[in-house]
Amino acid sequence: MDSSASRPDPFVTALSVFRSRWDAPVLGACLAGVRRFDDYQRTLGVSRKTLAERLKYLVSEGLLFRECYQTRPQRYEYRVTDKGLELLPAFQLMAAWADRWGTGPVS
Repeated sequence: MDSSASRPDPFVTALSVFRSRWDAPVLGACLAGVRRFDDYQRTLGVSRKTLAERLKYLVSEGLLFRECYQTRPQRYEYRVTDKGLELLPAFQLMAAWADRWGTGPVS
């Protein structure tokens, strides 16, 4: 029996990090320099509840870290970790693919 059949596919494993439709856009915004909650919300048009959940999840996965920049009221900036930064080339390749092929049918 081939032992590779029992191992998860690395591509599928990498994609499984993005559990919500908002995870990749939030990480992409961070890679583009967005740092603060209100800026993510304005940039992405996502609800506050969903954004809070997605930021918390991406921090728990080690793709982002949060850093307090104001104590009263407490406010945080979100920055990409080395783990998250390693996804930048993949994001760039997917963006180039989307620019070339779009979402419509191939003619």
